[in-house]
Amino acid sequence: MSSITSALTAPASPGGEAAAALREGLLQRASPRREAIEQLRERVDALRRELDAAQDGAEAAEAGARHAEEREREAAAELHAAASTGRTQGEKLRDLEDELRYKDGRIKVLEAIVKTMTAKKK
Repeated sequence: MSSITSALTAPASPGGEAAAALREGLLQRASPRREAIEQLRERVDALRRELDAAQDGAEAAEAGARHAEEREREAAAELHAAASTGRTQGEKLRDLEDELRYKDGRIKVLEAIVKTMTAKKK
């Protein structure tokens, strides 16, 4: 700092030695600040890259979650449709079993009638 103040207080020489000393002092003083500013800029850039990567990851996770939710809804709809189809087919099967039992009973009655009629003819 004494070199800066001495450069400022020293009379200007015809060769510009005072101005050169002042410039040199300012450059030496500004150099650490420039380095600090550059380091801060690099850190900001690194943090921006990390933030962008985190945002990309979050967006990908949200897209994956939406896809999983949609697939879950589709699976639930398929399960509901399968259960509904199963109930419908079960009802049809019971109806067919009832119809078969009815027809089996009618066949037995008709067989009994045929036996009775054939026994009377003998």
